[in-house]
Amino acid sequence: MLGHYLLTLYRSLSRHRLYAAINVLGLAVGIAVFLVLFLEVRFETSFERWIPGASQVYMVETNTHHQGFETGGSGALLDQLHTDYPDIVGTRVRYDDAVVRQPGRVMAEQVKEVDPSFFQVIDPPLIAGDRASLLKAPDEVVLTQSKAKAYFGDAQAIGQKLDIQFDGRDSVYRVVGVIKDLPHTSDFNFDVLVPVHIPTPQENRNWRRLTWANVSTFLRLPTPRAAQALNKDFDRFADRHGGAESPGPPHTWVSLKIVPMVSLHLRDPRDVATVAAFAAVGALTLLLAAVNYINLATARAGLRAREVALRKVMGATQPALIVQFLGEALATAALGALFGLALCEIALPAVNATGGMFLRLDYTHDGGMWATIFGVVALVGVGGGIYPALVLSRFQPASVLASARSPGGGRMASRVREGLVAFQFAVAITFTITTAVMVSQASLIHHADLGFRRQGLIVLPAFANDGLTEVQRNSLLAAWRALPGVQSVTQATTRPGFAFTAFNNISRVGATGQGPILHETIIGPDFFATYGAKLLAGRAPDLAHGGDYGTVATLPSKAGSKTPDAQPPLSVVLNTRAVSALGFRDAADAISRPLIIHASIGSLSATVIGVVGDVRFASPRERMAPMAYVAVRYQIDRPQAAVRFSGANPKAVIDEMAADWRRIAPDQPFEANTSDQALAPFYLEYDYNGHLFTIGAALAVLIGCVGLYGLASFNTARRVKEIGIRKTLGASTTDLLKLLIGQFLRPVILSNLFAWPLAWWAMNGYLSGFDQRIALTPVYFLAATALTLLIAVATVGGQAYAVARAEPAKALRHE
Repeated sequence: MLGHYLLTLYRSLSRHRLYAAINVLGLAVGIAVFLVLFLEVRFETSFERWIPGASQVYMVETNTHHQGFETGGSGALLDQLHTDYPDIVGTRVRYDDAVVRQPGRVMAEQVKEVDPSFFQVIDPPLIAGDRASLLKAPDEVVLTQSKAKAYFGDAQAIGQKLDIQFDGRDSVYRVVGVIKDLPHTSDFNFDVLVPVHIPTPQENRNWRRLTWANVSTFLRLPTPRAAQALNKDFDRFADRHGGAESPGPPHTWVSLKIVPMVSLHLRDPRDVATVAAFAAVGALTLLLAAVNYINLATARAGLRAREVALRKVMGATQPALIVQFLGEALATAALGALFGLALCEIALPAVNATGGMFLRLDYTHDGGMWATIFGVVALVGVGGGIYPALVLSRFQPASVLASARSPGGGRMASRVREGLVAFQFAVAITFTITTAVMVSQASLIHHADLGFRRQGLIVLPAFANDGLTEVQRNSLLAAWRALPGVQSVTQATTRPGFAFTAFNNISRVGATGQGPILHETIIGPDFFATYGAKLLAGRAPDLAHGGDYGTVATLPSKAGSKTPDAQPPLSVVLNTRAVSALGFRDAADAISRPLIIHASIGSLSATVIGVVGDVRFASPRERMAPMAYVAVRYQIDRPQAAVRFSGANPKAVIDEMAADWRRIAPDQPFEANTSDQALAPFYLEYDYNGHLFTIGAALAVLIGCVGLYGLASFNTARRVKEIGIRKTLGASTTDLLKLLIGQFLRPVILSNLFAWPLAWWAMNGYLSGFDQRIALTPVYFLAATALTLLIAVATVGGQAYAVARAEPAKALRHE
């Protein structure tokens, strides 16, 4: 019986090779797209699941109510939690950039300061060392496997020494453990683990505050109920340990809550929406392939009507026929899956290169992948084959064998097939519109005015290294300023790609309350000249104006014995959003107005000397914040440097800067980038999404056209004699072309009724996540429809033209 079914399948495929190729091609493309996006979605949703018992690990999140943003938590939070909940298991994690020195080389690394309990909470896979005693001594260090090899080669790493400098400390550490390199599905980016340093109040007076210490606390809780109980008690906990950082009970201005660690990677709703969109595209593409199969199978039902009738005459039952046709559908789906896997393998390297991903098909260890593939074959085979099987198995032998022509299913079947084509093109047109909008938006954010001149600008992340002294920094700035082609240099607490700012309440003199929260950037001389920001009113800070630059006592982190109010007013430049936030009529109205900065050391007097346009150093997703630029002339804490140049090659300038760096600070690693390189990571996601949706749209149109081609080929074959009669009665080739192409394109045109509203809804939500965005004009909808119609005409035009030009005698000679 099985051999008979296989022989029937072979004869069906070999007899109608075109339809078989169309079916297999459509299924292969749909399955390949689904598999790529399945791997993408699984990658994005599996972050931190490598941790044993990952569902039991939580991060304590700190939010300030009146400021409305997440902050780093208290360094003493874990100690306070242990006081109130003695059995709790947790660890602190503090990130630092570090410099590792070995004879003959200096390397920049990422260090995480952690408690010894880190190995109870996170539990990374250990290769060497005693887990129970790791990081118990202050001079111990744990390395990842790749770093141990980079530092010590094939030699035993345990017991080796490393000179590590970070957070203003330079110490020799002893390697006590080596862990496996973390998987790509982890946001725990670190190369080196060292014991957490508990600073004295003199070293860091923010360590014990509920906010601002920049320390993350992770807990391992046994059950979700324990997590809920802790969340419910956090208001009382904040009141017990919040101190007097702000007026009123601490829980009224700060909140603590624990968040599952496995959810941290997709905390932003926009990231969730992107992953959901990938899942939807994959599912819809697979559905298109299945619909394609259904359409062609039902269209071909008439060609197999006599076969079904003869089988029934010979004793075949309807259930047996259903099993046979479902088996054929499953076999076709399996063949499509085989080719789909091959297409997926071909596409993955390009997908990984475009998006910086690490997707791969693991045939030996990934049981989930095999389960997905078999599930897809079963779903497509049964889902796509059940309707054609029911249609074919219901044919009655007497009526089929008595008829001179094969049944085509009548008007209802024709309408069903047109509806399926309309669905396919509705999805294809939706994809095309969304792709056009996403690509246009990506182009906008690439070329939008960011408020500063990107060309001819070099930024230096390494300038913030703790190991650089004030003398070295000043010497570097002076040396770079003297280089040929360099126009100006500056330093500040921020730069393109590193939009770090402080937050303070700032109010107008005489206003009630503390005023709005403004972002605050500390800037050195020539900041606006170096970045080329547009001055709207007033002037930029200038060394020629002695009062423009504050003294060391006015900066909160450098506060000395003098009281803040005893200092001259700070010179402040506002951006346009800060002008609005402070209630000034316009930029000119803000000039020379006195302000009060409500800093942690007291109230600081300030005067507005200028207003500039909004300058964007961060992601295009983030809304531009009201910004106050505070001018200082002393050494800024962890400054970010920038160099403006002209008439030279950027690489040549960077090479000359590197030579000065090696001469002045040879014990520190050098790093410099153009501003475009510094901003590139912000745009990678949008470029990747645009490329992926472009491919998805193209393949969706391809699948739709494959189905339309097969349907047109079938219908034209059935209408050869009808066309002959029409030509005999006087119809011209043009008339017949209009008739045939119009009928073929009718479902394509109707599909716009569904595609346009769906695309508008999706893209309106997508664009709302951008501060700078394109207008969602009808051009995108009309262009997508026109393009799809053009492709559809090209798909069916050849067949329609061939039939319309056929000689009537040839078409009617068999009558």
